[in-house]
Amino acid sequence: MRIVSFFSYLVLGLVAILLVSCIPSVFSAGFFGYWHNVFHLVEQVMDPSQWVYTTPFNRTYSITSFFGDAISYSMTILILALVTGFGGGLLFAVLSFLLPKRVVEPLKRLGNFAESIPDILIAFGIQLLVVFLYKQFGFLLLQFSSVGSDEIYILPILIIAILPFFSFYRIVLSMLEEEQQKDYVVLAQSKGLSKSYILFVHMLRNILPTAFLHTKVITWATMSTIPAIEYIMNLYGITSILKDLLLRDGSNAIEIFFILVFFFIPFYIIYGVADRVLVRERTVKQEPPVWRKVPLVGKRKKGSVLSFKRNIKHSPVYRNWKFVTGSALILLLFLASCLYTVWADPSIQVTEYQYEDGRAVDKAPFPPNDDYWLGTDRSGRHLDDVLITGAKFTIGFAILLAALRIGGGFLLAIPYVLLVPMKVRKILDKFTDTLHYIPQSLLALFLLTPIIGASVYYDLTITEKIFWQILILLLLVLPLTTSLLSKEIDHALSTAFVTSGTILGGSKLHLIRKHVWPQIRMRCFILFGQQTAQVLVLFIHLGIFGVYFGGTVVKGDLVYPATAEWSSQIPFLRYMLMQPDGYYSAVVIAAFLFLIFCVQLIVAGLKEVEHSRLGIKGTKDRRVQTAVSDKQAAAGLTASLDAFRFHDKTIELK
Repeated sequence: MRIVSFFSYLVLGLVAILLVSCIPSVFSAGFFGYWHNVFHLVEQVMDPSQWVYTTPFNRTYSITSFFGDAISYSMTILILALVTGFGGGLLFAVLSFLLPKRVVEPLKRLGNFAESIPDILIAFGIQLLVVFLYKQFGFLLLQFSSVGSDEIYILPILIIAILPFFSFYRIVLSMLEEEQQKDYVVLAQSKGLSKSYILFVHMLRNILPTAFLHTKVITWATMSTIPAIEYIMNLYGITSILKDLLLRDGSNAIEIFFILVFFFIPFYIIYGVADRVLVRERTVKQEPPVWRKVPLVGKRKKGSVLSFKRNIKHSPVYRNWKFVTGSALILLLFLASCLYTVWADPSIQVTEYQYEDGRAVDKAPFPPNDDYWLGTDRSGRHLDDVLITGAKFTIGFAILLAALRIGGGFLLAIPYVLLVPMKVRKILDKFTDTLHYIPQSLLALFLLTPIIGASVYYDLTITEKIFWQILILLLLVLPLTTSLLSKEIDHALSTAFVTSGTILGGSKLHLIRKHVWPQIRMRCFILFGQQTAQVLVLFIHLGIFGVYFGGTVVKGDLVYPATAEWSSQIPFLRYMLMQPDGYYSAVVIAAFLFLIFCVQLIVAGLKEVEHSRLGIKGTKDRRVQTAVSDKQAAAGLTASLDAFRFHDKTIELK
């Protein structure tokens, strides 16, 4: 039965990819034309003789052979980067666990900071450093770009491995620290077993299956960096095909379908098999929870329903210095951008030429001087004006899109949990899970380039472009946020005080309003901050390919960004790498890093407030809490049998 479900969800995933591949045709052919293209794509997929790709020079090749080398190169880099990142993260987590706490804490802080830096900005930074060293000292540190058919592996693998390394390091170390508090570890220590023996023989074998399943989200985030890394490093991977494919004015659904399938199938098989091997299905039939038997709404006498509130003392969020500092910096930057736009005339000054004695002697871009502190871009726009003016667009669009993702996900999760049967939910959750095997940035590029890319296929206003971009970027993640928040609601509904509320006559909506929302509210705010940072990274990825928020406008023979949003400077940054004074353009990287740092500061503050609410203390307080627990255990409290999980069956307690 599990094999049947495995292949059934594989087919459903392929159907979803097929439907998505034809979405760009909605704008050119309308609703009915979209379904016509869907049926035509089905015919092409079912007929191998139509698996062909036509180049811009009207040469026809087999898709499997033409895409084969590029896909294999991209997948080789991706898989080696994931293996390097996960392997290195596991190794360093084990070593950190064996080190003293005072040594580990600085490493954890460094890991949290490095994890918040987008891979693409690290790649730009390394390229700028290599170019700067070469220009100043004539020393080429390493090869950072591919020329012709040359293939480079070391640098792109190391750059892409940064995210999985630090993310997996943090997950494994946190799980080890939590596992150390389990009763079976205390019992093993009382038997005189060494810390390293307990770690390698018992603890790692207990946490690794769960830790591996956590890598699915990390892999999804890492896959999204592949197109951007390949583009800025000029690698002959999938991006070498994208550059031509995205600029074609016409139907390319068959190519989009096969590219997405090449990413989907390998990772679906890996995680699908792992999920069925590592996760044990429960054979005991469980009764439906009590809250499912209560009505959705109901009229009751005043005072007949009690609301339980947990009396936990914790400081309000505005007393957390991290949250206040990050929020204040973002708010000040946003307000300064709005005020500067109103006050300055023009808001962005332009200097296209430099003149001497009435003659033009130089053309933009220009390095910094007294007139433009940060230099200019290729269009002559002053970078200091662009950054301060564009801050309101970057911050505003990122916050708006993150709020729609979390708010929409929560509003959809409520009826999803309360009204949809559990069997149907399991099928929908599995179907939604297939999105984790498709790079988000790659899918966004396919869907957005025909609408708002540098070569616009459809005549849309700026307002229409912004609307469609928000809608597409929302729908790409909305199923995942809905599924995630539905699990949070399920977990909150399974608590004892919610069961007490149902016994006292609380309706489902009453339970959501009075019991569930107070429990998951802070979790939603944390997800909101994380989504804001993710949207900023996605803007960078789209900006590399000229897909700017709000689209582009054409002035003569040149194409300009419609807004001053910061990602519009990313292509300029790549252009300036090889210029004599190109390193000054690193201010664009610094601006994004500052904004992402503020968002991460807010998220860290929210997590501290949430930990305070749940009673999770710091290292020193945890030692006191452990000492109290030991005294309670000595007083005769009985530990659960699940707490003793020795893998050595000769000493397992039952």
